[in-house]
Amino acid sequence: MSGVADLYKALGVPQDADAAAIKKAFRSLAKEHHPDTHPGDKAAEERFKEISQAYEILSDPEKRRRYDAMRQSPFAGAGGRGQEPGAWGPGAGGGYADGDAFGGGSVEDLFEMFFGGGGSPFGGGGFRARRGPAKGADLESEVEVAFEDAALGRPVTVHLEGQVQPLRLNLPSGAESGLRLRLAGQGAGNGRGGPRGDLYLTLRVRPSQQFKREGLDIVGRLRVNLAQALLGASVEVQTLRGGRRLKLQPGLAPGTRLRLAGQGLETDAGKGDHYVEVEVDLPKELDEAERAAVEAMAKRRNWEL
Repeated sequence: MSGVADLYKALGVPQDADAAAIKKAFRSLAKEHHPDTHPGDKAAEERFKEISQAYEILSDPEKRRRYDAMRQSPFAGAGGRGQEPGAWGPGAGGGYADGDAFGGGSVEDLFEMFFGGGGSPFGGGGFRARRGPAKGADLESEVEVAFEDAALGRPVTVHLEGQVQPLRLNLPSGAESGLRLRLAGQGAGNGRGGPRGDLYLTLRVRPSQQFKREGLDIVGRLRVNLAQALLGASVEVQTLRGGRRLKLQPGLAPGTRLRLAGQGLETDAGKGDHYVEVEVDLPKELDEAERAAVEAMAKRRNWEL
């Protein structure tokens, strides 16, 4: 085994773990060791930083490939303190600096090599001097919002597990499930006074009981009674932006779609409409007078009973 810090061990996963297993392990460990649940516990803070930094590298396919290649390098681990004269390292003719991430370095050494401004051993250029504390690890989470808030792009306040303070999100109009939002400086700290990482939130839109989305259009339902369907009426229809009056023509058939222009989603891609699908409520029971009236109408129209 090389002297390179074992990121797989830091997350408690095997080397052949897939992306889902790595993400699952990180979430479990992050929840267990989050500083907000262990105030003042330096050991928990360091452990949280370690697993966050390990996840940041292993969750990125390219960074993971470079890390795996580094671990297989015959020079990995040869640049640490106490090395043999002439070994790969100081005085070895352009080797890496003593105590770098190839020399039994920590997860933090690796993280700073990947993110702290140092050159990659696979990208050329060698290591450069570090300029202040490295940025903290980026974090990932999911957040659920209401259909109407996502559709209209309303500001929302969300509470994340492990976060003490609620977060205020400005949703773009027409936001859909799967949208990834970046909150700069809301990620993990590095414990050394450097800038915090970023927080990436994946949006999950909660289905609406009233509406469904079809592209930029919104579809709702309109329940009318038999008299309104047969005779026509002026009714109020609920849209994303409140009530609108709609005039129904006589003889409205169940399943008809009625359009309210411009009342759908409004995004950079354009503006949609609002449609209502008509449902006709039929009486389940008729008294004698009502039944006689229906039978008389059926007779006049030669309807088969």
